[in-house]
Formats: sequence, structure tokens, C-alpha cells
Amino acid sequence: MKNNIITPVLLIAAMLALTLFQRVIFGYAFYNETDAFGAEVKYIIYNNEKYVPEHFFMLSFISYIFAFIIPVLFYIKLFKSEGYTKELYIKLPELKNISLVLYALGALISGTALLTAFIYFLGGPLELKETAAAAEGTDINEMSAVLAFVLIPAVCEEVLFRAVIVREYKNYGVICACLVSSAAGAMLRFSFVLFPVYFFAGTILYILIKTSGSVFLTVTAHTCYNFFNIYVWNKFSNVLRFEQNRLIFVFLAVTVFAVSVIALINKTEKIYAGRADSGASLPEPVEPKTTFPASFKAVFLSPMFLAAVIVYFICTVTA
Repeated sequence: MKNNIITPVLLIAAMLALTLFQRVIFGYAFYNETDAFGAEVKYIIYNNEKYVPEHFFMLSFISYIFAFIIPVLFYIKLFKSEGYTKELYIKLPELKNISLVLYALGALISGTALLTAFIYFLGGPLELKETAAAAEGTDINEMSAVLAFVLIPAVCEEVLFRAVIVREYKNYGVICACLVSSAAGAMLRFSFVLFPVYFFAGTILYILIKTSGSVFLTVTAHTCYNFFNIYVWNKFSNVLRFEQNRLIFVFLAVTVFAVSVIALINKTEKIYAGRADSGASLPEPVEPKTTFPASFKAVFLSPMFLAAVIVYFICTVTA
């Protein structure tokens, strides 16, 4: 099937593009000097070249366009009809389903916080890769930082992982669609240590889009999650450095996670029950064409997906 070839190619293209650009985006330092009038000027240094922050943030926009938007648009144009965009969950959510974002976000933040804390306990201090110095309380065009590191990544990544990939792999069953979309999102982070954290996040976002049928809700949840990672987590995680705070942290995180998951499951059941009672079609009533073992083999042991895994390992090791 063509999604065994084309979709992994999109993933490889995204990894290569991000590897190229992220050596710029995440390999920088801030530098201050004064101009001819004695006013302080802020630059970002890369390869001994000075970049004004606005140009630097624009570079991050361009990186996501090249890594996500252009490949997705090319794929839709080349392999699908114009009506295909209607199948990518690009529709406004029902107002009664908006609460799903709150439940998913609660599970997302608390669950990833627990996983990250566990990794912290195993390996010592840990900072999430999304953290940007521009978001650490500096006065450098705060809106540009939010767009570059919070909103734009959420939009671009959800279009690829939760719209295109989930749609392409639905014929293999919900388990394979969930696994491949979550794994693809985790691989794009180029981290062995944090792979379980990002995989879990992708799983929650998959549940959200399958239940709501709207990519706008996953973009909203992902945006809030990015904001938490950049502006809150590294400060909040300081409590883990003090042993007396760890039990309280774990208790609160487990409580929030349990409540959020129960609420998410309960809301999901109500949505599906309501659709069944009204006679409306459930989202994607497509039966997998093969059994799970066969689907798993076809998806994850395909030559192109294995090639994507190899690229992931190479990019991560050389990062």
C-alpha cells in the first residue's frame, strides 16, 4: 500500500529538514553589545554570525514550513484529489465536545510530568528540549517567541501526525494508527531519553482527535502543552530537587492524571453513545483490512518505516 512508502518518506523528509534547521535553532547563545548611541543591542550568535532575534524566530517558522507544511501540501496535491482535505479532520469541533481539551490537557501535562520526573529520578536533572532562552523571561519580542516555539510547532505537527498520518493508517486499525502516529511524533524530537514522554503525549492527542474528529482541538491542546513545557515546567520541576517535595509532587500529579483520564474516558463514552443513539456515523467506521499482527508487521517492518527509524537513530546520535 502506498502509505507504507509515502508516509515514511514524509517522516524522513521532516527529520532531515528539522535536523538541518535545528542545528541553528537550538544551537545558539545570546550576546549583548551597545550601538553607537550606547543603547543595548541583543543578538543571537550562530557560527560566529549575529542574528537579530526577529530574524532568528523567522528562521524557526521557515524550518517548520519546510519540514511539515510543504511535504504535506505536496503529498495531498500529488496523491489525492482536492476533496481529500475534507478527510483530514479539518472541521470545527462541536461546542459540547470542547471540554475534551481540558481533560486531555490534564492527562497530557500530568502524565508527561510523571514520566519526566521518573526519568529525572533515574538520571538526574533534566530539561525538556523545547525550552528556549527567548522564553526565559527575556524582553526579546515575546510574541515572536510564543509563535516560534509554541503555536507554529503545534499547528504544523498536528497537521502531519494527527491529520495525515492517522488518516492514512486508519485502515490498519486504531492500535496501529495510534502507534505509528505517536512514534512518528516522538522520533521528530530526536531524543532517546524522552522518547516515552513524547510517545505518551502523542497517544493522548490521538485519543483526542479520534473522539472529537477535529484537528483544531488537538492543536489547542498541543499549544497549551508547549506553553507549559517552555514557560512553566523547568521552573516547576525545581521542586524535584528537594526530596521533601517529591512525594507531594507525585501525589498531585497522580491525582490530576487519574481524574483527567477518568473524565476523558467518561466524556468519550458519552460522545459515542450519543452518536449511536442519534443514528449518526461514528468517526471513521472503517474495519482494519488485516488482523493486528499482520497490520503491525506491514506498518512497522516495512522497508521505508525501518529506514525512517535508522534516520532517527543517526540524527539523534549526531545531534
